[in-house]
Amino acid sequence: MTQAEFRRAQTLMMYWHEGELTAENYLESRSTDTEADNAVAVDGQAVELLEHFTDWSTVQKVAAGLGEYDRESVQDAVGALVDAGLLLDRVGAQREEQFLRAWQNWGEEARFFHFGTRNTIYTGDSLEQRRSDARWVRETGGTPPAIFKSYPDAPRVYLPRAFLPLADPFGEVLTRRRTHRVFTGEPTSLAQLSTVLFYTFAPMQLYDAGDLGTLMLRTSPCGGARHELEGYVAVLDVQDVPPGLYHYNAEAHALELVDPDFDRGRLHRLTYESEMCTPSAFVCFVTVVFERTMYKYRHSRALRVTLLSAGHLGQTFVLTSTAVGLGGWQSAAFRDEELDAALGVDGFAEGSLYMFGAGVPVLAETGMPAGITRARLTDPARLVAPHPTDGRAGGTSG
Repeated sequence: MTQAEFRRAQTLMMYWHEGELTAENYLESRSTDTEADNAVAVDGQAVELLEHFTDWSTVQKVAAGLGEYDRESVQDAVGALVDAGLLLDRVGAQREEQFLRAWQNWGEEARFFHFGTRNTIYTGDSLEQRRSDARWVRETGGTPPAIFKSYPDAPRVYLPRAFLPLADPFGEVLTRRRTHRVFTGEPTSLAQLSTVLFYTFAPMQLYDAGDLGTLMLRTSPCGGARHELEGYVAVLDVQDVPPGLYHYNAEAHALELVDPDFDRGRLHRLTYESEMCTPSAFVCFVTVVFERTMYKYRHSRALRVTLLSAGHLGQTFVLTSTAVGLGGWQSAAFRDEELDAALGVDGFAEGSLYMFGAGVPVLAETGMPAGITRARLTDPARLVAPHPTDGRAGGTSG
């Protein structure tokens, strides 16, 4: 080992955990069969030794510069750091360099989150295992968190439950959906707002999950039916609804007033002066009530599932908006802390994650959103093969 060359891994994270300085190479592979932690506790001497391997070096060279330690002890320490993945040899460094080239445009935060949550262990999906897991969650977590949030003292606008029919063929709605940035300025109807909010955020059913309590089922899938995503609505131009910032009470299908003074000027600031968001008739801000997910799922990989759930919810919103004649959009471009403050959430127990909005769209003659030019490389009708009319799937007749 004394002649082998090593270098400090460039994919290291260090943090204090339970009073110990902890180091982790988040690029190290994890077992998907046995529980193992890539993080190890390090002391000041280990950190000093890592510093000596900023560039390629050998144990012999480093030991020569550490006169207070004998070469054998340095060699043992280097071996421990290699085993922990904190020091790399030439072969290990090739994999790291390949990764850094591929991810050069994204910073440490994204790298650590994605690779630090890879290869977790799943306990299984049999009915017996799910029941066992649910009992463990209840025993260790106590009473399940509430599935609905409400502002009982806030003025309410109860939305009509006479929803617009979603009668257009699904294929037409799916292919008609586009991101809209230009709106006519006409107000949306109360029925349009009510329909979109109901089919995006409201429960379609409730079910008894045993030890996990009562859970709701929305039109969008969500990991473990935790439905940790909460909706707030900036009403800007909706018939029969006073402008302002509201919380959508999914249980009562009602808007609860949070801030009557919220206006387009405030929205403009919160969304980085977006020319897409500000003209909308209404904007939905999506937050995460983290306890709902953390109660059952204790591994940080569950945050991935929450992000995926937000995407499902956003697609439901824009498809429903399209079906009722509105133009929708989605975005993550907002000032997080300022939006949290506007919504009255602390960013820790509940925090902003996503937003989407809609209005009456301006359409070009082609049916595309105003300002969007369709490429002329091919006729859109040619992207989908026509259905056969003779009942056969294709081929030649014999």
